[in-house]
Amino acid sequence: MKTPLPLLHSTAYLAAMRYVLISLLALAACATFPDLDDSITDAAREAPYPSLEPLPSEPFLDPATDVSLEDRIAALEARAARLREVEIGALQ
Repeated sequence: MKTPLPLLHSTAYLAAMRYVLISLLALAACATFPDLDDSITDAAREAPYPSLEPLPSEPFLDPATDVSLEDRIAALEARAARLREVEIGALQ
């Protein structure tokens, strides 16, 4: 005896989903979008394009940041050491 197909794999269900998808796409295509060209002022249209400058090759780090980074590194290494000690089998 053949087992019935689940509802999600039936031909009628898949055909219905296709029609729903096509209907939603058609409905979205009928939407009107606001005209954004009128919202830009003349001053903004005539403004010069901003000049782009390259980023410095080395990031600026002050000594306070170096100390806090070293503290974070030490804390993360300590956490990693604690995690390595955990027995995975005991957690299940």
